Order: sequence, then structure tokens, then C-alpha cells
Amino acid sequence: MSVTTIARGSTLATGINVFTLPPERHQALIETLTAINHEILTHRYPMNVSANFHRAIDAPIVLNYNQYTDRAQGQFLRTQANVAPLIKRTHDLSEKHEIRWYEVADVVTASGPSDRIELRDDCGMIGVIGIFTVAADRQGALLGLLHRYGEALKAAAAPGFVGIATHRGYQRTEVSSYEQWASADAYRQATAAGPMADMLKQIRAAAEVAELHPYDMVSVTRFDA
Repeated sequence: MSVTTIARGSTLATGINVFTLPPERHQALIETLTAINHEILTHRYPMNVSANFHRAIDAPIVLNYNQYTDRAQGQFLRTQANVAPLIKRTHDLSEKHEIRWYEVADVVTASGPSDRIELRDDCGMIGVIGIFTVAADRQGALLGLLHRYGEALKAAAAPGFVGIATHRGYQRTEVSSYEQWASADAYRQATAAGPMADMLKQIRAAAEVAELHPYDMVSVTRFDA
């Protein structure tokens, strides 16, 4: 069983690929991304640590949460003749695609280890992933709001809340978050009204663009096992 760990203090680079495309093309995209994983595993490319495929529950999005040993190596796959056509196909299938680069800023968990959350494809958890664009001088403020939101969920013992990892973009205009919940219903119930809803409004207001959606976990692949 593959496990991806998102940990405070990690030196890994995180690349989050967001693909926007009609639902009828989602399976073809996931199959193409899986074929890229196969090439990475077959040729043992050393810079890739993990790939984690997610399908948005309420939006036409497939998201790949990637970990690399080094951001500078993130473009390596595009130079490989066996992978480049597959990457092109992911772009052809998508109406829009974008990759952003981050480092893990902080982690808040409801219980257990306080410095990490684990992504698995066999435990029924969902991810709530935020992709934010922010004024460069407001990056730290947004990260602070996300941290306080996680601490509030922990203090309230919100049913179904597992943890949140915040991510600082290498570009100062970018922030991301990865929340883990037992179910989409648990997330919606916890944030529909009251203090959590108010905090989410503050978070959205602090960003110039806020894309925040619940996602089903499709697969977790580790390349360094």
C-alpha cells in the first residue's frame, strides 16, 4: 500500500497540477497520467517521489499532487521522448492546465502525529484542496488565516476533520492548502455555518482568486519505495 506523507519541515518540492476538463474526459486523463507513472517507475527517474491523483466532487477538475526531491528537476520529464507525448496528451485532453510549485509551510492535525498528514487511496478519506492567488505582500497573512482555521477545527473537534497542510508558493502570489476529511458531507456540515463559515469567508476575501473544492482520492503512487 502506497502512502504519501505531507510533513511540516519537509524539504520536498510540491508541484500541484490542475487540469480543467469535461467529466467525460476525466477517465482518459487519469489513464494518461497513470501511463506517465508507469514510465517513471519503469525507468526509475530519481527526482519523482510521489504522484497523487484527485477528482473534484463538485467541479470539472482533475488534480495531481506531486512531490519531487528538487523543484529544479520538475521539468525533466518533458525532455524524455517516452513521456513527452503523454504529457502533450494530458494538455490536449484539458481545456486548461496549470502547475504551481510550493513548499509545505505548516500542518495542523486533529489527533495523532501533529506534524504530518498521510494520503492513502484505501481509507475513504477525501481531500479539500485550495489553490489561491494572493497579492505578494499578503501571502503570509493568508497562510496565517489558514493556520488559524485549522486550529479552530481542531479546537472544535469538528467531526470528520483529520488535518490541514498549508503550502507556501515559490511565487509569492501563490498559496495552497490540503485538508483531509472523513467525507465531503462532514466537511460541508462543519463549514456550512457559524465560526468556520466565517473563517472561510475571511480566507476567500484575503485571496484575489480562491479555488477550493472537495476531491475524491483516485490513486497514490510512490516512486521511491
